[in-house]
Amino acid sequence: MTITTSATRIFLFNLLMVSYLFSQSTGTLRGFVTDSTHGGSVISANIRIESEKKGASSDIQGYYFIPGIKPGVKTVIVSNIGYVTKELQVTITPEKITQLNIALVPSSLTLDEVSITGTRRPELTDPSISIEQIPLEQIKSVPAGVEADMLRALKISPGVTSTGDITARYYVRGGGSDQNAVMVNGAVLYNPFHALGLFSVVDPEMIKMLEFFKGGFTSEWGGRLSSILNVVTRDGNKNRFVGTAAASSMSGKVSVEGPIPGGSFLVTGRKSYRPEAVQKFLNNRAAPFDFYDLSFKLNYSNPEFYENGWFTFHGFFSDDKIENNDPTKEDYKFNNSTLGMNWYQVWASPLSSNMSFTYTTFVGEVMPNLTTSKPRKNVVTDFSSNWDFTYIFESRDELWAGFYNKILNTELKLTNLFGSKTEIDKRGLDMVAYLKYKVLRHETVKIDIGTRLNIASASEQKPFFLEPRFNITWTPAPILAIRLGIGRFSQNLVTLSNEEELISIFEPWVVVPDYLKPAQATHFIVGADYYFTEWLKFSLEAYYKDIVNLVDINELKYTNLDPDFVQADGRSYGVDFAFDISRQNYFFKGSYSLGYSFKSKGGFEFPPRYDTRHSINLQAGWIFYDGWQINAVWRFSTGLPFTGIAGYYDKWNIPDPWSQWYAIGQYDPAFLYGARNAQRLPSYHRLDISLSKSFRLFFTKIDLDVSLLNVYDRHNIFYFVRDTGERVDMLPFLPSASLRIEI
Repeated sequence: MTITTSATRIFLFNLLMVSYLFSQSTGTLRGFVTDSTHGGSVISANIRIESEKKGASSDIQGYYFIPGIKPGVKTVIVSNIGYVTKELQVTITPEKITQLNIALVPSSLTLDEVSITGTRRPELTDPSISIEQIPLEQIKSVPAGVEADMLRALKISPGVTSTGDITARYYVRGGGSDQNAVMVNGAVLYNPFHALGLFSVVDPEMIKMLEFFKGGFTSEWGGRLSSILNVVTRDGNKNRFVGTAAASSMSGKVSVEGPIPGGSFLVTGRKSYRPEAVQKFLNNRAAPFDFYDLSFKLNYSNPEFYENGWFTFHGFFSDDKIENNDPTKEDYKFNNSTLGMNWYQVWASPLSSNMSFTYTTFVGEVMPNLTTSKPRKNVVTDFSSNWDFTYIFESRDELWAGFYNKILNTELKLTNLFGSKTEIDKRGLDMVAYLKYKVLRHETVKIDIGTRLNIASASEQKPFFLEPRFNITWTPAPILAIRLGIGRFSQNLVTLSNEEELISIFEPWVVVPDYLKPAQATHFIVGADYYFTEWLKFSLEAYYKDIVNLVDINELKYTNLDPDFVQADGRSYGVDFAFDISRQNYFFKGSYSLGYSFKSKGGFEFPPRYDTRHSINLQAGWIFYDGWQINAVWRFSTGLPFTGIAGYYDKWNIPDPWSQWYAIGQYDPAFLYGARNAQRLPSYHRLDISLSKSFRLFFTKIDLDVSLLNVYDRHNIFYFVRDTGERVDMLPFLPSASLRIEI
């Protein structure tokens, strides 16, 4: 026993000594990458040690961390698309963390040639799957008709579908629109739409980049079954004051940004002034809407207070009104409000943390006036707090952990066609902890494995359960990455919508009732990325999504004793293929998606209305003479499903049986519907073109954009009027222009 104990002590002592000696022989390099013109962070910059096979990529804050570097003078090479490559000399000291902050100078061209540093693309070695990083320039390159819009730019992403030109709502790989989260600075936007759902409430002036997770997202993300859209906003210019003013055929907007002691600020505002400009989106019907949005962001850091610490204060407010000035029509009001604070800290050790608090409210209301419809009102109050930690080991592996807390309150008041009232006032607490480990030590295999633990849920039916996640990337060659993602996801906050409504204006949010289980989904994704050359990339992903416990409105509720909601199941599967050609002054992108989605309810399986079998997206851009840029987008998709009319019958109709008891024999024609969503509309396609130019006049910078939507005036069908058989088409040919002035 004594010999065994002594041997164990000797072994542990030797192990500690080896670890100590090994740690003595290496150092660490870390820092922040910023833009030299405005001081904001540069995302996804490549930082590489020339003499060693070590490097890193900067995150959203511009932060990078490279451990395990041999001591001595090293050459650091920093590069990113759109910036001039920079080389720096730095001395690495054993057992110490050396800080090197780097400012990159933007290149002269907007579309710079793809720059590859080292022998491996950083996105190929990332274990994440089904993620797109969309910069603001890419959003602006999509012809918008009225003005650039982030949600409409998503429609050309593979796997994303829409139900028409009239709405910016999107559906990802067979999931419903409420299964997508839109987040701004960590706060959820419960109504991300302006003007009947035509446009996003997020002004492009505040956007820096979009992170779009289309499935298989890792453990730090949750709360939705299909996708996460994370809007990364700009910090504001830290070097000089800048003011901009812009006008389009629909709205006017201004923004102001500049430095403050220890940081910067950014304020944006937008207001509609010509609702008639978008009547063509609504088939030339009146568009009596009025909206505004306002946002601000304040950044502050003080090395004497917290070295390598940043504080951010942000707010977002939007308001929409649809006032017909006609008592025979309904009026609508929608309002978003968000306030938040964020503290990002890089500690003296290889540890970084991020703490945030957000307070969000949403109010939606329908005022029936003298119509036969009923008043409806929805209120959502959300107070959330997050605390995330990341620790980077010397092996380059990373340990992530976090805690998430949400106090949620939803109120809903409505009356259905049978006169039955529904009043829901649900309060609850969501508590989630997550833990994940990223294996990054190997050159060819990267793994992200973790889980979310739902400790408490606003839906009390199943408050405690696990959501395991697993992603792996294998790079057998420097130009090829093969990916696999498996995960479980849950959602206890859903919208109530009638799938048969072509334009759903009022979609209230409610917490899943206690008598129902929260919706859950399982994702299976496999894919590959291949660089045929440094400027030509191919990607392919196949997916299968299984969903249970979907919450649906009980369409057969006749009395107050009947439940308000019932549950359904769903499944979807398909393949997304994409290619990307990026050269110095032109680009060409394309995608093809094959998708199948089904919903099971009441023992019947049918495709949802947004099910799209085939879709093709092509986008091209070219910078030619004197900086003029032309962009074009062509979209094609097979027709959406609808429920056809199988026949007619005479329905006995007595509006008031007590006063009209004598009305025997009065019949009205009624429809006999066929199988649900068994028929398809004709295919959809259209071509959009834009021409833009940036030029300087005296002390101002002017951006001019002219767009032509539906260039060849394709008559894409929206729906048939069942009573008359009249055909209603979508957007016709529409020219528009916008002007932006920066001082």
